[in-house]
Amino acid sequence: MKYLLKKYWHLIIFACIINIPLFVLGITRTNYSLTLKGDTTLFNSVVSIETENEEKGSFSSIYVISMNHSTLLQNIFADFDPIVDKNELSSSTTHISDLENYNAGKIQFYSSIENALVVAYKKAKEYDSNISLNYSFNGFMITYYTKNSQFRINDRIIKIKTIDLEKSTEDNKVYKEVSYLDEASFRTQINSSRFVGDEYTIIRDNKEMTITLTIDDNFYAYSRYDIDYNNSNPTIKFKDNLTGGPSGGLLQTLSILNKLIPIDLTHGLKIAGTGTIAYNGMVGAIGGITQKVPTAFDDDIDIFFCPKDNFEDAIKAYNTIPNRNKMKMVCVETLDDAINYLMEGYKNDFKI
Repeated sequence: MKYLLKKYWHLIIFACIINIPLFVLGITRTNYSLTLKGDTTLFNSVVSIETENEEKGSFSSIYVISMNHSTLLQNIFADFDPIVDKNELSSSTTHISDLENYNAGKIQFYSSIENALVVAYKKAKEYDSNISLNYSFNGFMITYYTKNSQFRINDRIIKIKTIDLEKSTEDNKVYKEVSYLDEASFRTQINSSRFVGDEYTIIRDNKEMTITLTIDDNFYAYSRYDIDYNNSNPTIKFKDNLTGGPSGGLLQTLSILNKLIPIDLTHGLKIAGTGTIAYNGMVGAIGGITQKVPTAFDDDIDIFFCPKDNFEDAIKAYNTIPNRNKMKMVCVETLDDAINYLMEGYKNDFKI
């Protein structure tokens, strides 16, 4: 060993000079996050609906790779890749643990699938009155809370006691109670009518408790449904494959709908895209559009659906791709926009 050290000492020192800095750069974490290209995922790998309706093409959702607290070395590589987004982590998220982030992702994933099923079955019933989905609304679940909030991820909101603005006056405040059993009113209350002093009844760890809203109690929450997969028509097989999230809602809905109706909306084409789906069929904005467009192109996607609110950034990413005309970009605001394109609009862009 001494002989080898004496003979090759200069090579050993050279290797240390090169590798030790790389090692330090590779393990030193920073306060940045990176968003990279991911992959497309066939939706039938998540939900299976057994019908005889033919599907010659495919529907895929798209995911990106997110890396929080990236290393110094990863940041250096990211600076030379125009497709990678590098952003400083906000102090508003540092109080959320990795486990809580994972649980929040699960809530978003299941919420997206449930919304897609409810919207798709409702739309399919317009084609066939025998189609039915056996489900019930189950309230909202917390996916994010501010640092000093009383809420926690996985809390399920089931009831709200709040000021009745229609009946209250300056001298006489009248309160009303809204339960999740009244879905429409409950959604309105959660999404647009939060007031300090409101009383929120939640389920946490199978126990009911009440939180009185303070100025610190801001949160994000996703709706949930209880769905009877076996007693719906047609029945649903759900595969517990945690791939995707709320951004796949539109494509999930289209894929389910295509299994339920006699018209093959794919026309033999590979269809992908992004966008959340709301209970009323509206398509919402998502993150990572700069990475999702080239990801779809690299997977030979024919049609890419994009929410209107993301379309400007999507076109910028699209215009950087050589031979981009092989993939058609379609801007949508609603589920009906996507359906109408797949019923008629595609004919102007594809010869099938």
